[in-house]
Amino acid sequence: MSRTVAVTGASGFIGRYLCPALEAAGHQMLRLGRGAAAAPDARQTDYSRDSLTRALEGADAVVHLAGRRMTREDAPMDVAPFWPSNVAGIADLVAAAQTQGVERIVLASTIALYTPASGLPYVETAPLRPVNAYALSKLMAEAHLEMLTRRAGPSSVALRFAAVYGHGEKGTPALMKFVDQALAGETITLTGNADYRIDQLYVRDAVSAILAALSSKAEGAYNIGGGRALAVGEIAETVNDVFGNDGNIRYATDSDQPMPETMMALDRAALDLGWQPAFDLRAGLEDFRRTRDAGLRSDTD
Repeated sequence: MSRTVAVTGASGFIGRYLCPALEAAGHQMLRLGRGAAAAPDARQTDYSRDSLTRALEGADAVVHLAGRRMTREDAPMDVAPFWPSNVAGIADLVAAAQTQGVERIVLASTIALYTPASGLPYVETAPLRPVNAYALSKLMAEAHLEMLTRRAGPSSVALRFAAVYGHGEKGTPALMKFVDQALAGETITLTGNADYRIDQLYVRDAVSAILAALSSKAEGAYNIGGGRALAVGEIAETVNDVFGNDGNIRYATDSDQPMPETMMALDRAALDLGWQPAFDLRAGLEDFRRTRDAGLRSDTD
């Protein structure tokens, strides 16, 4: 069914992949962001309630990607910088959506809600004990969305993404650092425990999960991960192989150093959303490389 889908943070990393995928699926687009509206389907908003109400006119569904990410400069336990965008902004979004008759909200959430105390693999019903202010703000966003939409709608769903990677990601997860080093022909130096395992999600799988959530009536929170916990050493070796930096790894590791592993169970997403990841690590990295190469060619044409 074709819908008009508004995407907040449309110019961000996931948004740049999501918008073309929505159009390919036959949906109409409303690209929301703070920048000047330079295209017919773009609408400028400062994310205030009045501004969002105007921007959501005609929308059937909203994918909420906008929000504040954690940076190295942020105090780990200070939630104040995250409050306006990640928590208080949910009330304005829901109010605007209700005014405009929006039927569905999909919220981007995070694996960071879980801790080792949650048990492996993480399930949606596990105890949630955020270890930093960013994670706390996302947990509060989920709770706020559920509370505000419970009676008056619209239907809502939160997708807890694992660490998302792909061409255009500006964050600093280990995988992206490895890619930068491999492209530069530099030696990747592994420290800590090379067997430490993490859940990585390719950006196109994140997009397919959003499409599945838009098509579903399921509500609540769902884990969206890569399907397998990957050892850091395996990630580095595969990155080097795919990006032509073969064997250029130095191990300065300590196998006795304890490291908390991360992995999410995906059973609930498979059952309720009909979703599962399509890209394993190598397939994701190979598509990453092709996307990057195509982007570089288009930039120089």
